[in-house]
Amino acid sequence: MSSLLPGARSRRLAASCLVLAIVPVAAEAREAQVSLHVPVLRLADALAEISRRSGVQIVTSVPADLRTTHPVRGRFGVDEAIRQVTDRLPVTVRQVPGGYLVTPAPLPVTVPLPGPGQLVVQEPPAEPIVVTGYRESLRQAVAVKRAARSTLEVTRAEDIAAFPDHNAADALQRLPGIAISRDNGEGRQISLRGLGPLFTRTTLNGIEALATTASGMDNRGSASRQRRFDYSVFDAGLFSGVEVRKTWSADLDAGGIGGTVALHTLRPFDRPGDVTLLSVQGRTSGNDSAVTPQITAEISRRGDNWGALFAASYSRNAVTEYGYRNWDWVPVAFGTANIGPGVGAADRARLTGDGDPVYMSRGQTYSTWTNRFDRLNLVGSLEHESDDGLHVTLDLIHARLSNHRGEYSLAAAGTNGLTSGTVDGTQVLNSVKIVGNTMVAADFSGIDMRTERKITEDHTDFNQAVLSLQRPLGASTRIEVRAGYARSDFEEPVFDKVFLEAPGQDFAYVATGAHPRNAYGFDIAEAANWNLMRADVREDAILNQNATARVELVRRLGAHVELRMGGSYRFFGNSGYERRVTADYRGEAEQAATALIHARSLARYVVADLDATFAALGQARDLTATSNLPGTAYRVRENGYAVFALGQFDFALGTVPVEAELGLQYLRMDTLSSGEASDDTTLIAVGQRSRHSAWLPSLQARLDLAPDVRLRLSASRNLNQPDVADVRAAASVNSTPFGGTVETGNPALKPFAATALDLSLERYMGHDGYASLGLFYKRMAFFITSETTVMAYAETGLPLSFLYDGLDGSALYNVVRPLNGQGASIVGAEAAVQRDLRFLPAPFDRLGIQANLTYAAGHSEVIYDGTAMELPLIDLSRWSGNATLYYTGRTWDARVAAAWRGTYRIDIGNNGNIGEWIEGAMTLDFAAHAKLTGNLQAMFEARNLTDAPITQYTDREAKRLLARTRSGRVFSLGMRCTF
Repeated sequence: MSSLLPGARSRRLAASCLVLAIVPVAAEAREAQVSLHVPVLRLADALAEISRRSGVQIVTSVPADLRTTHPVRGRFGVDEAIRQVTDRLPVTVRQVPGGYLVTPAPLPVTVPLPGPGQLVVQEPPAEPIVVTGYRESLRQAVAVKRAARSTLEVTRAEDIAAFPDHNAADALQRLPGIAISRDNGEGRQISLRGLGPLFTRTTLNGIEALATTASGMDNRGSASRQRRFDYSVFDAGLFSGVEVRKTWSADLDAGGIGGTVALHTLRPFDRPGDVTLLSVQGRTSGNDSAVTPQITAEISRRGDNWGALFAASYSRNAVTEYGYRNWDWVPVAFGTANIGPGVGAADRARLTGDGDPVYMSRGQTYSTWTNRFDRLNLVGSLEHESDDGLHVTLDLIHARLSNHRGEYSLAAAGTNGLTSGTVDGTQVLNSVKIVGNTMVAADFSGIDMRTERKITEDHTDFNQAVLSLQRPLGASTRIEVRAGYARSDFEEPVFDKVFLEAPGQDFAYVATGAHPRNAYGFDIAEAANWNLMRADVREDAILNQNATARVELVRRLGAHVELRMGGSYRFFGNSGYERRVTADYRGEAEQAATALIHARSLARYVVADLDATFAALGQARDLTATSNLPGTAYRVRENGYAVFALGQFDFALGTVPVEAELGLQYLRMDTLSSGEASDDTTLIAVGQRSRHSAWLPSLQARLDLAPDVRLRLSASRNLNQPDVADVRAAASVNSTPFGGTVETGNPALKPFAATALDLSLERYMGHDGYASLGLFYKRMAFFITSETTVMAYAETGLPLSFLYDGLDGSALYNVVRPLNGQGASIVGAEAAVQRDLRFLPAPFDRLGIQANLTYAAGHSEVIYDGTAMELPLIDLSRWSGNATLYYTGRTWDARVAAAWRGTYRIDIGNNGNIGEWIEGAMTLDFAAHAKLTGNLQAMFEARNLTDAPITQYTDREAKRLLARTRSGRVFSLGMRCTF
């Protein structure tokens, strides 16, 4: 391509291409020995391989198409290695402070005298390119961002390896516009520019995928049927790069109106030569006392045309998260006999129903969650590139995440506990503190306490195969084909819980604020004080399947016009169930085997020994389909068909170069939802089909206002499918002699539809970095909300057999289901800067910074008791950002990274509480690497140095505490060896 341009521009383009091609790793002394095994390839790649293996900095400006003349194999000093690969080539090699300089050799040129109308132009030399480690990986990412057709953020393999990232979500959190949610001490899901994981599409090696796991905490979702990618399944170290596309164009698959995260696993042609790598780390486990391993291995072999790669990673982690939890907050009504003489008259009146309601927390709890999880990832890749331009890749992935969780709880939740809005049992309120409408502290007697012991075991198996092909069809046309299948199989075969009860106890609490706490009037660690209360057994399963077939033709119509056209087929399937059986042993003679809680907690107390208790009870722990929870057994099948055309144009507006593209896609989505409607005694199969279609246009333009300033404009129309549970046909029916309630999904829901506008200005600072400022706006139609509607039973479409005898289809029922409501919009801005601080005096000239800040504002209507209120969108943090300070020395490097996410809403709230929220928090991570020998590197990493709590509360004004937990700091030490 550079041969089509004038000389100076050609050289600058060649330099840019070199930035994209080189993948160095670290720095080391100049006298290092280098083991080389490189075929005939581009000289730039060969020099990059020498730099990677030796750690010696190389500066070069050789043409991107200049190739070595012969294979080089053997072990050499750096001087000899460079001489071997540059042998018989028109280049000059000079040793300079800190490394080597490789430049084109000056050639004798005969310059003819200019004729009439001719000019002799002397071209300036191309700017040299520095080949070095982490700092160069940042430059590569910037080069990809600058050359991209859309607004794009990139992180490369070396950037991922440079941080203590346990999984793919952790690796993404430093990119502009990205914020993550955390669970088990790791990132789990992401939000992009204020829109949550439902609106973020994830592709893996070019095809859409969905991986599902569970949280150990009920108030973080547990196992749920959602269209939200759980990045915790994947180890960050097996990705060659991650791209975040923030704008959409018509040649991409529809979906992800927030953006698309494109994950790419390792391939053999990612690097110019053979690679053998082994990395071993041991890490502490936060609040747990265990030391756990992380092992990564890679072997990659390549020749001129073929390459093969196999990589594997295994990690085990043991995490203990503990703290204080309230189940919920409810307006409370006390019986007059349940209020003692120590309560003042004004408070007594309010608590018995005079005046504004008072909110009391439910089940004030000390809780601990433990998890030992194992993550195994296997990646295989075959790659072929022939001299005629054929490029074929086969990528294979297997991932397994296994969780072994335990839960311990001590709660005011016995038979006569504090679990409802009515207090009329044996409880007596002795004193109380009410602030506003919130009961923040209280002292009780006659409370039935309980402890809970739960064990869950679950695993997610993810498998994917993707075949990709590119082939030229003549000089101006090429075809691109991709086909793939991905399957995520989540199973939770073990979910066993036993409750113990201690009746009639004294109990006091402070249930909100920064330091919630309980006080107990009896010995909670004495087994004789506890009796068997209840045993629960549950099972869950969720299966996701994605299949894609795509064909695209690209044709160059002239020097300044290119046309892309093609079509795609996509399939998505989701199926699963939840099964549950509860046995009540309250008042019976059976006793539970007991033990003291052994995990870290706010108190030591008695819990059940699960295996011994279930063995003594003889209660079944393996469930069948007869135990399906009503409304949870269903299947969703989606088939998507799309055709598209997109034109790309290069032209000039006066003296301003412009690249633009205009495209249009037609999309049709066919959905089949089927399942079971149930009223606890009767199961009836139900099903419904729906079809939606749309024309989706896109426009993007890139204007080079100056050689180092780029303006981007984008406008598009995109669709986002509703969440899986929202389109279920399954229903739960509760009938009474006077009507009843139906809870169901809505397969007829229209997809979210968004019109998006983006504007960004980027300034590039040569090899030192860039700065950018972007504005974005999205208007979403058919926004989905949940409503309760009173309608005749016949209008629900459910069988009349669920009705009580004597009722007909005209009986009025409360129907709770999702509906397409009014639209919602989001507007925001993001700023980012990346800068090497080379202008500082030594040694500070090796410092650098990365920083970004995102602001987003968006609201939707939420219905409370028939009244519409505007609340921030789910998962939207108004402010989020991160900052990294890094230092790259000759033989070592270090970096410290801070990530901030502001408060965000996760649910609509219950019982009059306006929303449920996660409080804003900052995390701080550190990593350092030191070169010990030419092939050996030591690593020290620290995560969550602030031990930031996860704080969940309800009601945006009162901020009533739901949970405050900590998972602890994590430190790791390891070695990385390359051969």
